[in-house]
Parts: sequence; C-alpha cells; structure tokens
Amino acid sequence: MIDSAEPQAAASGGIPGTSFSSRRFHFVGVGGAGMSGLFRLLEGVGGVVSGSDATNGAVLEDLTTRRCDVWVGCQPDRVSGADGYVIRSAAVPATDPEVQECVRRGFTSLLYAEAVGRLSEGRRTLAIAGTHGKTTTTGLTVAALRGAGLDPSHLIGGDVPQLGGNGHGGAGSEFVVEACEFNRSFHNLRPFGAAILNVDHDHFDCYPSTEELVAAFAGYLARVRPGGSALVEESVPKGVLASLRSDVQILSVGSGLWADIRAVEVRDCTGQFSFVPVLLGKRLERVQLSLSGRHNMQNALFALGLAHLVGADVNGACRGIAEFTGVRRRFEMHTGPRGGVLVNDYAHHPAEIRAVLQTARRRFPGQRLLVAFQPHQFQRTLCLLPEFAEALALADVVRIADIYGARESAEMRASVSAADLATAVRSHNVDCVASGPVAALPAAIAEARRSGEVVFVLGAGDIDQAVEGILVGL
Repeated sequence: MIDSAEPQAAASGGIPGTSFSSRRFHFVGVGGAGMSGLFRLLEGVGGVVSGSDATNGAVLEDLTTRRCDVWVGCQPDRVSGADGYVIRSAAVPATDPEVQECVRRGFTSLLYAEAVGRLSEGRRTLAIAGTHGKTTTTGLTVAALRGAGLDPSHLIGGDVPQLGGNGHGGAGSEFVVEACEFNRSFHNLRPFGAAILNVDHDHFDCYPSTEELVAAFAGYLARVRPGGSALVEESVPKGVLASLRSDVQILSVGSGLWADIRAVEVRDCTGQFSFVPVLLGKRLERVQLSLSGRHNMQNALFALGLAHLVGADVNGACRGIAEFTGVRRRFEMHTGPRGGVLVNDYAHHPAEIRAVLQTARRRFPGQRLLVAFQPHQFQRTLCLLPEFAEALALADVVRIADIYGARESAEMRASVSAADLATAVRSHNVDCVASGPVAALPAAIAEARRSGEVVFVLGAGDIDQAVEGILVGL
C-alpha cells in the first residue's frame, strides 16, 4: 500500500520532500541521542547544520572527527547564517543566549519534537510507538526497507552501528522514526503508517492514570494521515483505537489465529527464534533472527508490516530483518579477558527485565545469572516496586546500584531507595544487596560472582559506565 499524497513542496532554498523552507539549521543541545540523530539526518538530506552542547562527550567528539561545525558551551558569536531554524532540546530554555542570537538572525525556534513533527509531514512516515521495544523495532524496520532495496531516512533513539548510527538522511521518500510517548511528544508526528507495539505504565510523571496513558496513545493514532494505516498489537486496549479516522486501515499483529500479521512454525534455538511470517493470509519465506528473545519475533512482525505499507518487496524485507544484528545496549554481549560473558542491556522496566532474563535462561541454559541493576527514577521504582522485585528474582544473584534520579523532587527522592528494592527482591529468596554508587559495582560484582556465572548490566541511567570495570574481571 503506497501513500498517494505528494510530499509537501519546500520553498525555494529549502529541503525537497520536507516542510522546511530553509536548509540552515542550528542545534542547541546536540549531544543528546535524539538531537544528534536529527543533526545527522538533516545533514544527510542537504541541510547546512551546526550545533553546540553544554558538555563534551562521545557524540560531540564523533561529530568533530567528522569535521562538523559543533562546539562545547554557549557561544552565540559563533552562530552564522539567517532565516533558518534553531532546534533545541527540551532541557534548553527559549531564553538561552545562543537560541536568542538565532532568533535575532531570523531563525524559527523549534523544540526537537516539533522539528521531527515538521519532518514527518513531508515524507511517507512510518512511526513506531510502544512502552517497550520501539528502538529495536525502528532499527528492524529500517533494515527491512534496506533489504528491499530502499534508502529511508531514519531517526532512532539508540546507537545502531549496522545502520550507520541513530540518524540518517536517505535518498528515498520514507522516514522511519521512533515515536516516544514521554511528554506526549509523539503527538507532533503525522505518520502514514503508525505502529503501537504495546501499552504499559512507565512514565508516571506524565501519566498518573491508565486512562491518561490510553488517551495519549489514542491521540497519537488520531494523527495518522487520511488513507493511512495503523498496526496495533492485538492485546492493546480498545480505547487506543477510539480516535482513529474512519478511512485509516487497522492491521492487528500478534499470535492469535485471526491476527493480520502473525508467525507460524516457530522454532527456538537457545533463545534465537525462526518463524514463517503470515502477512494478510500469505505465507512468506522463513526468517531466522540474529537477535535473541521471543519478543524480537513480535518486533520483526511489526517491521515487516510497516515495510508492506510502503510497497516494499516483502521477501527482501524478510532478508533485511534476518540480517539485523541489533541496537547497542540491547542484549549486547561482551567477552572478558578470562572468557566470562557480560550482557549489557537498557532494560529499566519490570517487563523489559523479565524479557531479558527469560531470554537469558534460553540463551545460557543451566548457567547462573548475576544481575547488576540501576533503577531509573524514584517514582517509577516506587510505583512498580513489587513488579521490579518479581522480575529481578528471575536471576540467581542481584546487586542494585543507587537509584538514578531525573526530574524529581527531594520529597520523591526520599520516598524509596535501592535498599527498599533489595529487601523486596530478597523476599523472593534471592541473594540481593544494595551496593551503593555505580562506581562501586565492579568491586561488588567481582566479590559476588562465582565461576561461570553470566553477568547482566541492566538500567537506563549511567550504569553503562560500569561495564568496562566489570568486564576486566571476567
């Protein structure tokens, strides 16, 4: 199925296939995952880009190595050009001096989510939303389209070395984007094809109630273009579909007999699955995933369905999906100098931890699992404490670092601790200790680990910084 609407024409001097009327872009806060991806995308489609960030880091170093015009710190005098766009991260206020200098020069000021929304208006946009799995599914969708011979632009909330990073400006009219529900940022998108992988409570600061969460996802689907399509996992609450236009096609994805996109003849080879996709009643060639975990079979079905929506060759898409090797920090395996195995994963929600550890039991049959976990946000930890404990209890040994706080009050920070979570895990008869700051994890893991145990480093904060120190001892 192909979008019949022509991309919005750019004004003279703009970027063809987008609604941007100028090629000039300046980024304030370019070091962030989304911002750096958009920087690379716009550069790839002919944008004249520059950027700054408050602190130096791997992203800025990479962009500097590529001779991009980026710098550290607020330096308004380095801004050049006129009548472009200044794009700022949510952490940067409109009063920032660099932003203000751009505005003085005639730049239009946009938040990151607003800029992505504008980009989505002029392309055949495939958006992937869901509480879990959207980064991997976005990568799988890009791999599927490339396998079918297409060159889509993409914007992914994680590093995907196989695809050239988190952002790419392709020659094709397709734009594949991760649609984040935080602060309802996905309401800025105008997708041709919209996917919802699942709906689970996660961002309690944005959605205090389940009703508000469901309404937010319904609002996302309400943004699907006329004549477009929505791919929805079969167990997603019906209320999510309440705002869909009557001319939007709904396709269900799941394991049920009546799902429009499903998998049959499933085979499990120590946690790596193969299956025969059935797309609208048609059986396709068998897909052997390179990724681990049953949940990635579902993600692959969504990627295949999205490729179908833009008319891609589905057999080529299947091959692209099979060859996709994954996103950094998604069941990312490392081997230590003594042959020990470490798996580094972004899992920070009970459902994600459960999926990782269930996959681990298949991937490493008979081996003991030692988990280092850093909870992310005090409110999430407090609201989901029993669920976290149950998920972590799937391991044999657990060490919990101090909670990584973000956007939270002193009162909320005082409401729960890593020690509280450790106590809850121990109630399931699992060896669990609160081990202090992330910097203390390498020593804590070295002390706790038995020979042959597989180590898992889980969390969305700064626990990734402990990986090298832990790995040295394996």
